[in-house]
Amino acid sequence: MAELLNFCALYYTIQLVRCALISVIVYMAVVLLRKTIFKNRVFGKGALWIFFLPILFAGKMKFFYESAAGSFIFTYWTGFLIRRPWLGWLYFGVVFLYAARLLYKRRRLKRLIDGMEKRSVDGTPVFVTELPVSPFTMGVFHPRIVVPRMIWERYSGDELRLILLHEKEHIRLGHLAFYLLWDVLRVLLWINPLLSIGTWLFREDMEEICDVATIRKKQSDACEYGQLLLKTMQLLQTESRDFNMYASFAGNPKYRDIRQRVTRIAGYRPYKRALGISVFAFFTLLCVTAIAGIHIVSYGRNTENDTVLAYGFDGENVTFSDVGGDALRQMVSWDDRYVYVDRDAFERYLREQRAAGDIFIVFGGIYKLPGVGGFGYSCCYEPGGEGPVARIPYDNREDDWRVKLLKLL
Repeated sequence: MAELLNFCALYYTIQLVRCALISVIVYMAVVLLRKTIFKNRVFGKGALWIFFLPILFAGKMKFFYESAAGSFIFTYWTGFLIRRPWLGWLYFGVVFLYAARLLYKRRRLKRLIDGMEKRSVDGTPVFVTELPVSPFTMGVFHPRIVVPRMIWERYSGDELRLILLHEKEHIRLGHLAFYLLWDVLRVLLWINPLLSIGTWLFREDMEEICDVATIRKKQSDACEYGQLLLKTMQLLQTESRDFNMYASFAGNPKYRDIRQRVTRIAGYRPYKRALGISVFAFFTLLCVTAIAGIHIVSYGRNTENDTVLAYGFDGENVTFSDVGGDALRQMVSWDDRYVYVDRDAFERYLREQRAAGDIFIVFGGIYKLPGVGGFGYSCCYEPGGEGPVARIPYDNREDDWRVKLLKLL
């Protein structure tokens, strides 16, 4: 069992390290595109982040083994990890600690919200906090909208409704689920620090989408919306010197980009709802196509191994060893119970190899990735038997639970 666990840690670490290295390239491409081609395209810029999803499916691509570039870039890392299996446990140890830290912060915030005063605006439940934070929403399955008391008491009904509409747009557009997926991505690929650094860029793009969606749905003046945002920031900054600290705790970026955000809001242009849906659908289709394409050019969960190996052992030394090509595979075949060997051809082959000692044939089985994980079968061949075909029984381990579990990984 310990051996199987060691393999699991190594097997998935190899894949995740490859994904992390690929994510560096994707990250740089996304940042470049959002600053150039998609700079003024709100929905297109936000949709670019969906291309991080296919990265998690890229760890088993044949590119890593069957291309010169893939072998040159990634073979070293794979060999480095195989020679140091303890690194697999180290990698997943960091994954566990990172995930535990984020989970602890979420649970801490949830307990904090559960203890807040609960109010209602037009039937929408609102949690009122004494902390000087910007309004925010927490929870994927049971979203909770939190508003600081200073805003609750000083804003008019229309202003509160506009703030709540913004938060409800985050919920409707699925941003809370996107934030959770992003956290999962940066936890699994923690070795790439750009993903954590880029979190504020990702949230900035989601916030911009939410701003234009809110203005459109409210059919309000963009300047009025921008003034409300500035009023909120000014109030919070005036009320507490610790505003930025608490805002960061609540999951919001530090408001260093507030001027850019207000400028974008001021430049709002009406758009059709079908535009946003079309952009999202188009990029989603590209993402699904990328995942399907990666699946086609990747190794499966298990790959049948048709390699045949013959070797001799005299009790102390290996007398010969040969991974046979087509010729050896033509001499040896097998089914679920027996190995069949063309006796004349195989013994002629042994004489050519100057074989001595006991003769073993290794065959069949599966492998997870080339050179990484798997199993095979073996039998002992006794020369000099009768008949043109030797039939040799072997131990088939297909019913072994460890073999079944290995296939499922």
